[in-house]
Amino acid sequence: MSRTPPFDPPPVPSIPFVEDIPSQSSIDSFHAVRRDPLSWAGAMPASQGLYMNELEKDSCGVGFICHIKGEKAHKIVSDARQLLCNMTHRGATGADSRDGDGAGVMTGIPHAFFKREAERDLGSTLPEPGEYAVGNIFFKHNDPASLQKHQSIFTDIASPLGLRVLGWREVPTDGSILGPAAGSTEPVIRQPFVVLRSHYGDGDVCEGEHFDERHFERQLYVLRKRATHSMFVISYLYATL
Repeated sequence: MSRTPPFDPPPVPSIPFVEDIPSQSSIDSFHAVRRDPLSWAGAMPASQGLYMNELEKDSCGVGFICHIKGEKAHKIVSDARQLLCNMTHRGATGADSRDGDGAGVMTGIPHAFFKREAERDLGSTLPEPGEYAVGNIFFKHNDPASLQKHQSIFTDIASPLGLRVLGWREVPTDGSILGPAAGSTEPVIRQPFVVLRSHYGDGDVCEGEHFDERHFERQLYVLRKRATHSMFVISYLYATL
């Protein structure tokens, strides 16, 4: 009876390190690509075939993670966090390594989470996804008078647009990692929940009247622009689509 010899996996080829000095072949490969003489230092490839160099965008360390079938999962967020940590070398830092330009993860609106938070903190029930917007607004730290003033300005801008601010959520933060420079200017973050008044009504539960998505998005755009110029704060509004 013959025995099958043990299987020895093929050796894994080692990944070559980048040479400190570029080889002649690397230089030749670079010059083999036709370049755009109008680009900075003539470094950008010229438009050719399906490639159009005017569509190129510069990004200072950006990663993208999604589920290939469009399914929502917390693993996407945890993977994005790991991706962010792997790009520490792309972030500008000051003399104190705890101070930098800042980095973060942008996700879709977590409807189930916000629905729970709004019911607990605001006493209001959010409508269906796509029928409300939530913003991130940064206010000056330790200035409650200014905070209240700007929240009132925001609400006053929204009302004539047919929008209603259901309330403001205080975003919990952990500034223990911040250095003295960043910590001295750490803002207070509030999230306004905005709905279309004609659709939601004046109560704490959506009345479910006719909802015009395009009208809602247009009014949100106007609100964001007017609020940014009137309040002198950074304001972002996102509607779930």
